[in-house]
This record gives sequence, C-alpha cells and structure tokens, in this order.
Amino acid sequence: MSIRKPSARVVQAICAGAAAALLATASPAVLATAAPAAPPNTVPCSESALFAAITAANAGGGTLVLSPGCTYELSAPLPEITNTVVINARHSTITRDSAASFGILSVGSSGDLTLRDATITNGAAPDFGGGIANRGRLTVTGSAIRDNSANFSGGIGGGTGSVTLIQRTNIMDNMANVNGGGVANDGDMTITDSRIIGNHAGAVGGGAANDGTLRITKSNVNDNTAGRAGGVANFTASFGTSSTTITNSNVNNNSSTFAPGGVLNARVNPNNPDGTVNLVNSRVRGNAPTNCAGSDITVPNCSG
Repeated sequence: MSIRKPSARVVQAICAGAAAALLATASPAVLATAAPAAPPNTVPCSESALFAAITAANAGGGTLVLSPGCTYELSAPLPEITNTVVINARHSTITRDSAASFGILSVGSSGDLTLRDATITNGAAPDFGGGIANRGRLTVTGSAIRDNSANFSGGIGGGTGSVTLIQRTNIMDNMANVNGGGVANDGDMTITDSRIIGNHAGAVGGGAANDGTLRITKSNVNDNTAGRAGGVANFTASFGTSSTTITNSNVNNNSSTFAPGGVLNARVNPNNPDGTVNLVNSRVRGNAPTNCAGSDITVPNCSG
C-alpha cells in the first residue's frame, strides 16, 4: 500500500500553522533574545596579566585564553581560584621563577577550574599540591604536570571533599617528601587515558597515594619510586574508608625500598576500617621488590 505524500503547499501550511501555535503559546522568556555570553578574556604573556585575569574571573567566573606557547614565569603565588574558571592554555607553560616556595595553581572549596592544554612545572609547595592543589572541583585535560614538588602530592593533590578529573594528561617527574609523588587524593579523583611516570615519594605512593576514592582507567603508572609502593598506595588514615579501582591499566616497573613495589593496601590504624583495592583487567608486573606481596591487606588478582 502506498502513502500519498502531501503537496508542497500543504507542507508549508502545516509548518506555518505549527509555528504560529508555538509562538502563541510561548512565554515571553522563550521569545526574548538570549543575553550574549561573556567573551573569553585573552591573557597577554606576562605574570601580571595572568594574575589580573584570575582576579577578574574570581569576581564573576569566566574563560581565560592564554597566549599560545607563552611561558608565564611566576615570582609570587597566583590568586586561589574561587569561582568557575576555564583556562585554555593553548600549549603555554606556567612555572615558578623564584626562590620562594609555592605551588602553581590552587583551587579553593568554592572554586571550579577547568584547565586545558597546559604545562604546569617547577611548583614547590611547602605542604600540599606542588603543581595544583585542589580543594574544590578540578578538571585537567591534555596537559603536562611535571617537575613539581611538595610534602604531599608533588604533582596534583585532591583535598578532603574535592572532586578531581584528570584526562589525557602526563604526570611526570614530580616529587613528594611524604606521600603521593604524582598525585595524592583525600577526596574523589578519576584519572583516565593518562600517564603517571617517573615520580617519587619519600614514604608511600610514588605514582599515586589515596585516602579517599580513586579510579585509574586506561592509564599507565610506570617507573615510579617510593619508600614503599612505588606504584600505587591505598590507605585509610582518617575516619571513613578508602577505595582504589584500577581498570584496563598498567602498574609496571615501579620500585620501592620496602615491599610491595607495585600496589599497596595499607593498614595505618587498626581502629580504622580497611580500605579496598580492585584490579580490573589490569597488569601489575615487573615491580621491585614485589608486585603486591607484602601488602598489609591482600590485593586481589595480583601475584608476586
């Protein structure tokens, strides 16, 4: 059976009628012209310009577009980010050029930072987050976090209550005096399609140290070093519990002074509940002195 197509005039009439009906029922708010979005703020290649741009964005939020390929050399800490801010770095670098010790970027509890295509380097925080310290919300995409240092979380640190998403990013050659050479997390952190390589921690977690909820997916945690757990350390140091899930990833060729060299699930305080480590379709190989053997709490699906 065939279906007769309406003529062009009929189609036009139907469309016109529908449009008229929509206009008749639409509220004034729908019919009003939307206010244009604030234009991005292009930031000249200077420390003072970047400082002023972040200060302005904190007042009302906004997008900062950095000068392509620029190196922003900091002699003093940048303002803490306290609003919703996007930094499109366009392959520029933000670095510390000072004898003073401070991290490169910090996100306050009310802040929400999206960082794209940046190199963050040479931060030296006296406490937490040598490259980036996050106490609010942070998304890092397509970036390099390298050669930063701190007592905790040499590269990127996620504080209690924070949410951190790291995508397609290299976290390399960072150092923590205590825990988390590459990253340390006390909040909620997700790492995907990234590399955590060549980092060091004096105590535990050369690549990553977790006391919250950590997910590592389709990433490599390789060639990191620590006093214990050169690769990944999970522990519950405060009330509550911790969990680390490693999916479709590699934790290979990490080393530590004390076993295990690969993945550790530590029992810090017998009064705290045990944390959990889940390995899903992941490889833990070639770590020294062991892969997971010697962990305080057995790591399922890991041998050696």
